[in-house]
This record gives sequence, C-alpha cells and structure tokens, in this order.
Amino acid sequence: MKTLVVFTHPNPKSFNAAILQVVQEELATKSAEVKVKDLYAINFNPTLAAQDFVNLQSGKPSPDVATEQEDVAWADTLIFIYPIWWHERPAMLKGWIDRVFSYGFAYQYGEQGFEGLLKGKRALVFTTSGADEKTAQETGQAEAIKSMLYGTLSACGIEVLNHINFYAVPTVSDEDRKAMLEKVRNMIKGI
Repeated sequence: MKTLVVFTHPNPKSFNAAILQVVQEELATKSAEVKVKDLYAINFNPTLAAQDFVNLQSGKPSPDVATEQEDVAWADTLIFIYPIWWHERPAMLKGWIDRVFSYGFAYQYGEQGFEGLLKGKRALVFTTSGADEKTAQETGQAEAIKSMLYGTLSACGIEVLNHINFYAVPTVSDEDRKAMLEKVRNMIKGI
C-alpha cells in the first residue's frame, strides 16, 4: 500500500499531531510505503498565482506543484489530517488543493462534463473541531465539513473510505482523547 498522508496543522504538539503519530504507527505495522506531507513544515506556498495558470497552459506545473502531483499520482491511498477552522479546512490545505488538484491532473471537462481523473485512489479523512457535535449540527459546520469529501475528493474520482470528525477536542477529557485516538488506530487497521 502506497500512502500519502497530508497533514495540516501548525502546532507539532496538537491533537492533530497525535492523530498523525497513530496513523504512522499503524501504517508501519502494515509495512506500507508512506510519504508524509506536513504542509506547514515544508512551508508549502498555498497561493494560487497567475503564473500557475500560465504554467498549466504550457503543460508544465510549477516545480513545487509538480512534486506534490508526483506524490499524489504515486499513492493509492491518501490520508488527510486537519482541523476545522471557521467551518472550513485550513487555508494552507485549501491552497494545496487549489494548486495541486489542477485541471488536467485531478479533473477535466469532457463530453460528459466534469470528469475526475484520480480514479482508483481512496482516502481517509480525520478532522478535529473545537465545537461539540450539537453546536456543529446547529451552526451548519457538520455539513460544511463534507465539502472536502464530496466537493473535492469524490468529484476528482477518489473513493472516500471513511471520515471522522472529533468534536470538542480542546474541552473533552484525556480519556476521551485516548478513545478518539483508538478510533483512528482501528480505522487504519481496517484499510
């Protein structure tokens, strides 16, 4: 199994980092080939610039985008780990998707309209939020989280195997957080 883990959190001591650690531990038990993209650590430039469009039209993406696309193409499984901020994924991850999941690589328009080009790949998504589940439902946050799954990944042809959002992470007990990490472990064991 070739797995690309896209990790997006600026704090290396965050609960998201604990999720990453569990993911890496479990993938090691499977002898999976793993590449981790820590978007903050690599200082990925999330800004989609005019030059990106010029490069795409010439068929040559920017070198940083080309590297990311090579890694996405290499992987059969993608794992995303990120927090939900203001009902959305972090701008760093949104910018990575804007630049990497570009026309001609992740999708195209054909006779049938929009067509995803990343078929045969699968994804797991782990998200965290400060809101509790009731508040997330009432405010629309729970629905907004799904845009990553169905508005991006599925549209590009990636099969979403599973998604779990861990609610109220800053305010739950350590025991609750340990139980959350056990859910992560079990999800990785299941792939």
